[in-house]
Amino acid sequence: MSPAGRYPMSQAPANARAGQGGRAAPAGRGSARSPSARALGAACAAALAALLLSAPGRADESRAARRAVAARERGFPYTMVEVSSGVMTLPGADVCPVSLSPGACEQGETSVSLGIHNLYRWRDIGFGAGIFWAATLTSDAARGARGLERDHARSYFMLDGLFRYYALRIRSSEWWAGVTVGGVVVNDSWSVEADRNPYSDTAYVGPRAATIGTEGVAAGLAIGGDWAFADNWSVGSHIRYSSWFLPEQRKVSPTGDLASLSERVDMFNIGVLIAYRLAL
Repeated sequence: MSPAGRYPMSQAPANARAGQGGRAAPAGRGSARSPSARALGAACAAALAALLLSAPGRADESRAARRAVAARERGFPYTMVEVSSGVMTLPGADVCPVSLSPGACEQGETSVSLGIHNLYRWRDIGFGAGIFWAATLTSDAARGARGLERDHARSYFMLDGLFRYYALRIRSSEWWAGVTVGGVVVNDSWSVEADRNPYSDTAYVGPRAATIGTEGVAAGLAIGGDWAFADNWSVGSHIRYSSWFLPEQRKVSPTGDLASLSERVDMFNIGVLIAYRLAL
């Protein structure tokens, strides 16, 4: 019998056997957590893990930024990747894409340009190499039967090395002058309407246009400046002059078309740039 004398111990309720008499267990005590509580706990654990994992990345980023600032201000060595965009002009060039007749030549050329360079910087000296690309704004009409609707397009590619001297620094701004030496390729392409707007999905082997390339060497001067608007980043502008030395005889394509440029050509480029610095 139970202490109360009402029923045997073997038949007593669980709370009675535990010495709790006829009282019910308090709500929620000793029971499993609800699904919402488990979800909240999991979310908190995930957030804590993400915070712990991202902390080293932020520390490394801030450390790299501090090193970049110290390298720039104290003259320590660092590398810099620079991307530029602008306008290129050949003011005195005789552009002759139509025929061998000198009367068919046009004076001057203007193109959009894009460049990327990698530089090594130590104190006031910087040197490196990069590429420079430009393309004509519009296509020219080429000779041929009217039904073919032949067009001519021209592009430029330069691979050059550069040397800079940073002569002036005012707070976060720097001004430099430099020289460039490298090679240049003038690419001329002629296409017909069927090449530009194919009437089938058939893939043909080889180019869809008649193309010739004129190679030469280039040397020039440049000036520019930049402003450091963040620890690792800077923006600026530049003006560049280059003299191209191309073959005297213009190349002729298999279709009888003439290369656009020959002999010595003066090139001017003005543009804006953005650079990213990384301390060594």
